[in-house]
Order: sequence, then C-alpha cells, then structure tokens
Amino acid sequence: MILIIGYGSFGRKVVNYAKTMDKVVVIDKNASVFESLEKVDFNYVVGDASEKETLNRADIKDADTILVLTNKYEINKKIAELVSELNPKGYLIVRGIVKYPDLYSGINVNKIIYPIECAAKEVIHEIEKSKLRRKLMDLEEIVMSVKIRHNNVSENSKLTENHENNNNGDNKVPFLIVMHNNPDPDSIASAMALKRIMGKWGVDSDITYGGKIGFDENKAMINLLGVKLIHIDEIDLDDYVGIALVDASSSKVLPIDAKNHKIDIIIDHHDNGDLIADYMDIRSDVGAAATILTDYLMHLNMTPKQDLATALYYAICTDTNYFKRKTSKKDFEAAGYLQDLMDPKTLEMIENPEMDTETMEILARAIINRKIIRSSIALSYVGMIKNRDALPKAADFLLKMEGITTTYAFGISENKIHISARTKDLRIDVGDIMKRAFGGGGHQKSAAASIDLGIFESVSDKDSLRKLVEEAIQTKILEVMGIEEGGEKSKISEQ
Repeated sequence: MILIIGYGSFGRKVVNYAKTMDKVVVIDKNASVFESLEKVDFNYVVGDASEKETLNRADIKDADTILVLTNKYEINKKIAELVSELNPKGYLIVRGIVKYPDLYSGINVNKIIYPIECAAKEVIHEIEKSKLRRKLMDLEEIVMSVKIRHNNVSENSKLTENHENNNNGDNKVPFLIVMHNNPDPDSIASAMALKRIMGKWGVDSDITYGGKIGFDENKAMINLLGVKLIHIDEIDLDDYVGIALVDASSSKVLPIDAKNHKIDIIIDHHDNGDLIADYMDIRSDVGAAATILTDYLMHLNMTPKQDLATALYYAICTDTNYFKRKTSKKDFEAAGYLQDLMDPKTLEMIENPEMDTETMEILARAIINRKIIRSSIALSYVGMIKNRDALPKAADFLLKMEGITTTYAFGISENKIHISARTKDLRIDVGDIMKRAFGGGGHQKSAAASIDLGIFESVSDKDSLRKLVEEAIQTKILEVMGIEEGGEKSKISEQ
C-alpha cells in the first residue's frame, strides 16, 4: 500500500501516477479537496496526519511507502516523526524545504524531494531533448542536401554524351563515412550506427578506414557482426558526394587529406580536433562516440538490431575501460539501454577471440625478457614483431604478475620502436610519461608511443641491437619517472 499525506496540486499529480502501481490511501484534513472530485478511485481519510488516530485510520502499519507532501514544513516534520514511530519499516519520502536543509535531522527519512527542483530537472531534460531534436533536424538536412547533390550529379551524367562522365555519375555514392586510422570498436560501431541512420533517411553510404584492423577482438567484432568496411586504398574519393567523420575530428589521425576535402559531418568525443564541418557534434564530456550515436537512435525511436546494439555496447565498454575510465551519466544510460538489446554470446566471443601464434610467442618473450625495477615496475623488450597489437597484450599480461603495478613492453616493427605502457598505480600517469619521453600519449592507466629506430637501424647483430634498444628505452623511461639507474633509488634485477 502507498500512503500519501497531502492532496494539494503536487500531491494530486503523485496520486495519479501512484494509483496505477498499487493501492493508494490519501490523507488530507480538508474534506473539500475530495468532494470536488467527479470520481474518487482511491481510498482517503479526512483528518490531521500529525495525530496518531488519523494515521491509524489510514492503516499506517500496512503501508510499505509513505509520502509526506504537504506544503507546511513544520507539520511535515511532526508527521515524519510520527510515521517513523508507527511504521519504522516503511519507506519514508518527505517534501523538503530548501531554506531548511536540516529540517529532518535525526528522523529516519529515506528520501527528501524538492518539487521545484524536480520540476526544474524535468524542464532541463526537455531542453536537452529539444536541443537534440534540433541537432538531428540539422543532421537530416545536411544528409538530404548531399543526397540532392548526388541526384543532381547522377542526372547530369545521364544527360551528357561523354561515356566516361556517365560512368562516374552512376558510380557515385552520396556519403563516405570515414573512421580514423587503425579503427577501434568505438569508431566501427559509430560508423555502423550513422550508416543505419542515413539508411532510415533513404541515403546510401560506405564506411572506410586506413591502416589496418588490429587486435584480435576488433577482427572478431567485424567478422561476427558482419560489418562491411572498405579500405581507403580501394576508395576513389571522387565517387562520393559527401564525407562524414566519426570518432575523429583531427586531420592527423585520418586516412584522407581532410583539409583539402569538404567535410559535411563530424561526430566525435575528442576535443583535440582541427577540422570543421557543416554539422558538428563534439561532446568531450562523454566517454565514447558510440554514446552520442546511441542517443541519436533513442531520440529517433530507432531500436537498434542485435548486431548494432552489440557493437555499440562493446564500444562504450572498451572506450571507458568498462566504466573505470572517464564515464558520464550519458554513457551509463546508453549502455543500460543497449544491454537488453545486444547478444551476450556474441559479445563474449568478441571479447575472448582465439589468440594467434605470434601473439603467444610475444607474450612468452615478454615474460622471459622482463626486468623488474623497484619490485613493482616491469620493462620487457620483445624483439622484432609483425603484429604491433600484441604489445599492449604483453603489457597487460605483465601487469598480472604478483607485485607488479606498472609495465612497459617494447619491440621493433617497420623501422620503428613501439612502446606500450600500463599501470594500476594511481600515482603514475603513463600517458604523461609516454608523452614526455617519446612524444606519445594515452590515458593515466594505458598509453603508447612510437619512435624512429634511427641510428640503431644500421646495427645488424640482434644481441647488440637488443642491448642498445633496451638501454635507450629503459634509460629514458626511468629518467622521466625520476628513477636513477644503478643507484640506491633503483633496484633492477632480471627475473
């Protein structure tokens, strides 16, 4: 049973919602508020709720939820004290007064609500919805304008007698969705979602990327979800009328020369961009671009199919490090929405793909070659590598060793030294260390860097190369960390 005390304007609204959930009993000392109703579909008691007799008449002991909603704060306090005495097991919700924050001090109150604040929050929520509505109207306008340009190009090509132009017109696709080089789950899922949204508006698009699809998890994601991607080397940009960027707004990370091409759409959660577009939605307060696209889908009433929901959910999880890294309320809301729509079995297969032989060998070398500094920092040179994505796996793997809190795994590939760093020590920021030591970057807990092999490239002897690279990388890392080699500050041992 729900007992509601106070049938004013606010109390009436609460009763209207509550009576659909459970039996409701209302107390108000003014009989006229009930007499004026055309139909009373709840029980009520006329009386003073600050008196035991009135509360007992309303069966106070049977109520699992009690709401005290009168607009007289002194009366509310007395009622709350009495309710706590008569029904200590009930969940007590009381109306608060901003001017008196300690009004219910010492009383066993479960929740204090502020009607004006609740109304303000609802207004803010509606404002957010209206702004998103306008954004999506702007997005649709841009998408449709590109479709019109595409149709005009196709129509013009049909009117010309030039066979070559005719073919070019027929081959053109309205949109090219561009991900950053070596795309991660967030960029892949965001591109998938934008493609679906454009499809809802009747606009075709292709998804492209540069570099390679790294990490076994990313490959599994694409294969299991059937994601169709086209490498930039197979793309002729002249075949596309519009360009959209997802999870990227910086020209430095893109496979195209974005500064020399008109960009129509940018959707990103990074704030380091140097590009502009006709439509821009950059939200640095959220943890993943997939959160933004999920917000779009929810507002457009486009319930994502299982494949897209799985991709978006996995993207939000990975980009927030399973909500242990920068995470906003929006990220949690999006993940909660997607959780009931995605496929747990497919997600498990994506997260736990089969490991290739080279990765296993690199993990083995990382263990064998490890050097332990100050009993908690592990550095390991893994030699020549083909699969650079095995390095972060090695750094993660070393972090599981007992007593180890920070790891650096490094190896050589394509005339560069690649370094991957991990830490679970809150006092250490490996992102800052990689930036200051090698011009790399990342987050507090995970980071990476790549530097030219330089003069070491001429060293042909593997043992000599190993010693030189190990010494150079180790020295620089320890220098930036403020650790002296060979002195009392540093204890280095091979284990």
